[in-house]
Amino acid sequence: MTSDQTPADLLAPLRTEDGGFAMVALDQRESLRRMFPLTDDGAEAGDDALREFKATATRVLSPLASAVLLDRPYAVTDARPAELAPSSGLILAADVLEQPPGLPVLTTWLDDVVTPEFVERVGAVALKFLVIWREGVEVAERADLVGRFVELAREAGVAGLVEGIVRPADADEWTDPAARHDAILAAAAELSALGGDIYKAEVPGYVPGDLGLVEEHAKRLTEVVPGPWVVLSNGVERPDFADAVRASCAGGASGFLAGRAIWADTVAEADHEAALTERSTRRLQDLTRIVADTARPYSRHQSRER
Repeated sequence: MTSDQTPADLLAPLRTEDGGFAMVALDQRESLRRMFPLTDDGAEAGDDALREFKATATRVLSPLASAVLLDRPYAVTDARPAELAPSSGLILAADVLEQPPGLPVLTTWLDDVVTPEFVERVGAVALKFLVIWREGVEVAERADLVGRFVELAREAGVAGLVEGIVRPADADEWTDPAARHDAILAAAAELSALGGDIYKAEVPGYVPGDLGLVEEHAKRLTEVVPGPWVVLSNGVERPDFADAVRASCAGGASGFLAGRAIWADTVAEADHEAALTERSTRRLQDLTRIVADTARPYSRHQSRER
């Protein structure tokens, strides 16, 4: 952030006219590859298939989104993507993901290619970094990593979005929903205190098919996050996501940065553009209306000094 920029200035390119955030995530990498049908010879989709889908989805959805999250190298190479609508801000993923075949993301680190010079060259207005959070595990290392990401965003003069994904400390999957709910809140408190401008959270208090605790847990998350926060859609059943956004915003969220709930079921279609136009645009418009009606505008937040 330069001396004449405020936190509100950094967030302005990401917000809607109503002051919330209606942002689309298209930075999935190996997880996106696995959404495609296998080829005729049983192989996974190639890199060109990922690039084609990202380009098409960006062209169709970005005119309706306040910002779009894209990755290097499948979507962002050496310039702002031509498919990105002028009205939509570019969020660049600054993370490298370790994700072996058939497994979720195990860990992340900073992408050395994403420098302040690269950020300026591609016209990004924000950076995003994904953190895998396990209670009591590698706490100092995690703080150092997020701290270096925040410093990168500062040097580049753009907003920094920190995303926390919680995992059990001693198991592969959650067996106790209450423990996961508590972890989402603990991760938000720890990671948001490290200096990012927006915190990206899993929907708090969510159980598939049951949104009864979401608003209450969103209020608790709002109490521990010192700035604006948004929800992601990973882990939420598609029919639940609109109501999950509504409940999260009622509890203090400022919007969403979501991908799968908007476009995941179009990946296997032969005609991506038609499927995205017919289904995904409607979902994005509905979600944006929810944000306009219920989200806490980012300008109401007491932004930290940077």
